[in-house]
Amino acid sequence: MKRLPFLLFLPLALACTPAAKTFTPPDDMPFLHVVHKAGQLPFIADAYGRQVILRGVNSEGLEDEAWRSDPNTKPMFYPTDPAAYLGKCPANSNEVAAPLCEVDAGKGRYTQSSAVTSQNDFAQMRQRGLNFVRLALSWSQLEPEPGNYKTAYLEQVAQVVSWAKEQGVYVLLDMHQDQFSRSIQADPAKPCGQGTDPSGGFDGAPAWAVLADGKPSCAALGQSVLNAAVSAAFDNFWKNTEAPVAQGDAPGKGLQDHWIGAMAALAKRFKDEPAVIGYEIINEPQPGSFAAYDVSDNYLYPFYSHVVQALTGVRDGLPPCSPLQPTANNCAYPDLGIRDTNHLVFFEPIALRNLIDFSPQHSKPFSTYPNLVFAPHTYSHVFTIDSSFLGFHPDNSPYPPSYDYAYATAAAEAIAMDTAIFVTEFGGGSGDDAVVLAGEARAQEHWAIGSALWTWKSNCGLDAKSTCEGAWSYFLTPPGGPGPQPQNGLPQPSREKFMVRVYPRAVAGRLVDYAFDPDSHAFVLHATESQAVDVGDKANETLVWIAADVTGAVAVNGAAAIDEVTTMPDGNRVAWIAPTGSSAYGVTVGDATALDAKLLAAPPRVPIDQATATAAFKAFVIDLQSSPDANLASKAALVQGIVENILKIAW
Repeated sequence: MKRLPFLLFLPLALACTPAAKTFTPPDDMPFLHVVHKAGQLPFIADAYGRQVILRGVNSEGLEDEAWRSDPNTKPMFYPTDPAAYLGKCPANSNEVAAPLCEVDAGKGRYTQSSAVTSQNDFAQMRQRGLNFVRLALSWSQLEPEPGNYKTAYLEQVAQVVSWAKEQGVYVLLDMHQDQFSRSIQADPAKPCGQGTDPSGGFDGAPAWAVLADGKPSCAALGQSVLNAAVSAAFDNFWKNTEAPVAQGDAPGKGLQDHWIGAMAALAKRFKDEPAVIGYEIINEPQPGSFAAYDVSDNYLYPFYSHVVQALTGVRDGLPPCSPLQPTANNCAYPDLGIRDTNHLVFFEPIALRNLIDFSPQHSKPFSTYPNLVFAPHTYSHVFTIDSSFLGFHPDNSPYPPSYDYAYATAAAEAIAMDTAIFVTEFGGGSGDDAVVLAGEARAQEHWAIGSALWTWKSNCGLDAKSTCEGAWSYFLTPPGGPGPQPQNGLPQPSREKFMVRVYPRAVAGRLVDYAFDPDSHAFVLHATESQAVDVGDKANETLVWIAADVTGAVAVNGAAAIDEVTTMPDGNRVAWIAPTGSSAYGVTVGDATALDAKLLAAPPRVPIDQATATAAFKAFVIDLQSSPDANLASKAALVQGIVENILKIAW
């Protein structure tokens, strides 16, 4: 729609910031759900129907990841006994990612220290305005022995959820894997063949679930996604191959059955917990040896539908699958009796999307469950082919054409599948934050899509000479040996600049767009609402979070009134805005004149369909093959060959 300049909305209803008031935390963690409205992209909403914006981080603190010094045989580094974290934090080490701790848990939301040395992770997140954490979990810890789901690990997850809940931070339970399993590692006694390099897994499946058919852990062209052993392991997973192990408490004998059993254990434990926003089925699934479109149609989305059926009981009107073929297509997975319909279910496209910023799939509904969230990763100019293979820098790359692009293609895909969107990973090296992080943040605001930075806290490597340039985390612990390291490290200044933002946490009506300028600290929001909200009805008002160092006055414009602006004990502010119901309204913080003009001049949000995206990608690759740079032209030709053979995109 055509928008009038925000500062010219009539009738003018400008109001200055009221005096600060004492803050009493409300019951602010209801179960969330997805709202579906005709003609709109579905969105995540709270119990009152307000659109919710979630901003957060990923955490590897509970992940069973490969040790840097010994990726294959070492056990999970940090203790899994919740007692080991009561009022203390285990010794940290640069062998793995930093642990999660909350040493002052139980003292209350605003009586815990959020200082960088506090070892209170969730208090630190809350103080920075983060209200979401994607908690990476490992199948190898949920089911270390086949068919035996580990209660102790579930209780450690519950401990972390309780810490997050105390600070008002939602938790997404993420069934994480990277390269299928840390048990996939190159054998030094068997050198890799020509054109391949040693490559290993990082986390995910237990060793007993790795069926690699004797393939070597070697990657073509040095690209980890082209690892032969990983590809074979995924092939067997997609085919639900039976592992030669006991079934135990798993709902079936195949690899997918065991995975679903692990997710069912999570759902049984957290079914009634609103601080758990939901479950993510699998991180960055790879196609194995299947063509991208084939694996999406015949394996990936059928797997997703079976997970949803198992956890929620929503049967999609399908007949039950045979116990002999529980993951067959066009039938419903056996009912596990959980019936968890309180939570969102997040799902990702095939991981090849990270390379091209659109999904090589046929986007279509795969389940009738209404609370589904499409969860792509947006690594424009970081993992996309222009940067990861062709050598372009974010400052001069011709493709993808903008940071908006990954969101525009994701919007088209989500609309086709009738799901909401949340970006469960974005980021890159901190040295490029002024370009990459700034561009991602602006695109997320433009599309009103929540997101989680990869990652919260990490350690540098074991090499004491390492400079850690390009480190990806929010907090960073310097390099060092395997001995104790500070758990917190220090926040990276560029991460603080672009992650601590003024933003709407809940919006009454339709959120049109919003923006924050990290340099001027100006903020502007545009929304529409036809229904009036009574001033003081905070459950239905628009809620804007304002960082402590943003001191500008709060004002409204158009059909809205300020209810209250509250300074919280940590110095941050919250503004409650009541729409008066005649139509468009807006909110500003500080002098937003220039920012509003920029926002109004921005191109409208237009989803980009797969045909258009495919044509743009092909044109980019073909054009590069005529480059005067022979090396670049050769690489572009190689990209075309890989895409033809793996994505099956005809040229």
